[in-house]
Parts: sequence; structure tokens; C-alpha cells
Amino acid sequence: MKGGISKEELNQALNKNLTSYNGLSFLSKSDEDNALDVLADAFKEDPLFAWVAELDDDDPNKTQKMLKLGKSMHAWVNHRLIVGKRGVALGVRSNRDLVGCMCLSPSSCATRTQIWDDVMVMFKFGPPPMYKEKGAYGPHSSKRAEKLEVLTKKRKEHMKGLKRWIYLQTLGVSFDHHGKGHGKKLLQLLIQTADMLNASIYLETESENNEGLYKKFGFQTLEVTTLRAAGDDSPTANLNMWLMRKTPSGGKIE
Repeated sequence: MKGGISKEELNQALNKNLTSYNGLSFLSKSDEDNALDVLADAFKEDPLFAWVAELDDDDPNKTQKMLKLGKSMHAWVNHRLIVGKRGVALGVRSNRDLVGCMCLSPSSCATRTQIWDDVMVMFKFGPPPMYKEKGAYGPHSSKRAEKLEVLTKKRKEHMKGLKRWIYLQTLGVSFDHHGKGHGKKLLQLLIQTADMLNASIYLETESENNEGLYKKFGFQTLEVTTLRAAGDDSPTANLNMWLMRKTPSGGKIE
């Protein structure tokens, strides 16, 4: 219990708590394509993904482009968690259909950089669509996507010196199932598990409304950082991100 949280420790704690939450279950490699479709749909109007895409509102193919971009970006950041290599993913189902996903990385995995994993993701999914489809996305789209690396550096800075924490990489519910309590159920499971492990939770959110929601669950804002790609002077150049952390219920941070 003295070191960073391992995948096995996180899995065991989640498994103990899952029995209290109907409709929640672990995801595996066989669920990956379905999970990526759910997340793409969940984030198709999200501020961060809209900022990266940089599409005009009157683009007749905007929805399709957003779904393609969303699936690609979620594959890059969540693949290793869904398949269990560097974390764990859970899903929520309604009438047996997957409608929401949560991807978590324990502290023993969340600060590692493994280039070979990135190479394998490139082979499996290919580059994001703005690199392949010239002119389909905004002129600053690729540079905006690359600017997201700032969030990794910020996470390392804010969690430096802490051993026991969980990174909430992604939490999303398909668009038609918003407002039905699915996301709340996933978040409650995470908080209960983190308290059991005496672990902090770290996350980023791109919405001030979401910041207020997370504060109701006990999260505190550590920093509001503004992302802006070099050479981008467009009206939509800036994206604000709220970096947040929740301490375990005992209040002791390790």
C-alpha cells in the first residue's frame, strides 16, 4: 500500500464495489470498437473536440467528421486502457446496449511514457484524420491536437510527489443517454474505489459547467490553463481547460 497504485490493485478494488452498481461492468478488448463508437458519439459536440476539429458550423459533413475525429482521438488515448495494458475501462449498459464508458489509469501507469505502445497504436488505428484528409478539418487542427501534450506535462507537475492517485482519462455517455444518471453512477463508483484505496483522483475538463459538476462531488480546481497552438490567431484559437483533483475522504494525500 506504500507505493503507486498498480493495475491489479485498482482492478481488485473496483471489482469489490461493482456489485453495488447495476449495469456497470469491466470492458475488454472485444468491447473496444463499440466503446470507441460510444465515446465518439458522447463527445461529438464537446468543446475540446470542436476546438481540435476547427470546423465551420455550416459544414454539411460536420457530424460525420466529428464522429471520425472523436473515434480516432479516443483510440489513441484510451486503447491501452480498454485492453488493460496501462489501466482499466468500465462500461454502463442500458437494455444490454453499451451507452457509457469510463477509462482509468492508476498512478503506476499514468506517468509512464512508452514509445513502443504509441507505435503499435499507430499501426492499429493510423494517424488522426486531419493528417490524412487535407482540407477536411481546420487549418490549425493538427497543431491544436499536438498542443494537447501540454495536459500531460501539467498532470505530471500537479501530481508530482504523490504516489497514490488515479487519473480519470475519459468519462463519456452517448448523446441520446445524457441526463439519465449513467455518468453519475460511473463517477460514484470511481470515488468509492479511490476512497477505499486512499487515493486522489485527477482529471481535466474543458467545460465550466463540468467544473461546477465535479466540484459538487468534492473536486477542487488546481489550475485553469489556456491552450493555443503556435501561429493560431483565429477567433477560436483559445481553449480553456480546468485541471482538477479530489483528495480521498480521509483527507490524507499520499
